[in-house]
Amino acid sequence: MDFLEVEGKDEKDIVFDVFDLNALQKSIFEELQDKQLTVKEIASQVDRNRSTVQRALQDMMEKDILMREGKTDRTVYYVYTTLPMEDIREVTQQTLDAWHRKVKNKLG
Repeated sequence: MDFLEVEGKDEKDIVFDVFDLNALQKSIFEELQDKQLTVKEIASQVDRNRSTVQRALQDMMEKDILMREGKTDRTVYYVYTTLPMEDIREVTQQTLDAWHRKVKNKLG
């Protein structure tokens, strides 16, 4: 049960565990901290194709750890960034609390 072990982990490692992020998603998260990047820029940074990155971003957005903002420069495009760390802490805590309630209910 490695995911329950917190010794030696920093808060990002715990976030990665709670949201079950794969290696690509972890790399994307790292690239996006304090930056706004397009899918094309992210794909270049993590050396993956655009559709693979787009799927990873969609999954991360569904987990509420990323934000997407529409921009306009002759065409409409999106930039992605992580939520501020204080917001990620709150979402992580809420996710853990919900999981804890479910486990308690299952165990009766």
